[in-house]
Amino acid sequence: MKRRAALRAVLFAGIAFFLYTQTCLAQTTGTLTVTGTNPTSVSATNTSDSNISATIALGTLTPATGSSLVSGSVQVRLRSNKAYTLSAQATALNFSSPGAADGGNAISADDIGFGVTAIDATGANVATAHTDTIVGGTPSFDYRSGWPAVANGLTPFVAGTNATLNNISANTQVLSGSRISSKGNISTNNNFVLVTFGIATLPQYFTPNSGFSSTITLTVAAP
Repeated sequence: MKRRAALRAVLFAGIAFFLYTQTCLAQTTGTLTVTGTNPTSVSATNTSDSNISATIALGTLTPATGSSLVSGSVQVRLRSNKAYTLSAQATALNFSSPGAADGGNAISADDIGFGVTAIDATGANVATAHTDTIVGGTPSFDYRSGWPAVANGLTPFVAGTNATLNNISANTQVLSGSRISSKGNISTNNNFVLVTFGIATLPQYFTPNSGFSSTITLTVAAP
């Protein structure tokens, strides 16, 4: 019995030593690898940071004395993590209940000016040294200094000089710039460029109708 007890004690001691040795040799550190991707990202939203969907109502365009254009505007917030371009495309004018031409002219896309009337890139989280460039030349989409002056009560938009809806009958670049947002997301209130797009026309004795419309699609991209 004493011999069995002694053998049992030796066996238990050996097992305890083995377990102790395994514990001492166990790995005590490890690594975790975190991976991800930051894709190229651009966005164009309204001032509520939602999808752009607005109507610019020019109203009833009754001819009058003077040189006052009827105008409207919409503001768009642009964000990007690299250089961007913005293009616009307008559908052909759609008329409701058009009257007889009787030798006169109907309002056309050439009679409706379109372009950028203001740009604000002063947000604290706009990328350092950010710049924007409005497409100029022939025609120019830059109306930051105002609409052209009216002369003799006729459309002031000169073909090839002042941009109109006719100049965006196909998808056309109107604006470009360097990276906009330094950080943040679409909910961030100071990492965007605020662009104001204007529409203007001069009421004239155009062929009557009960309404006209055109839909402008704005597309921002990262080239």
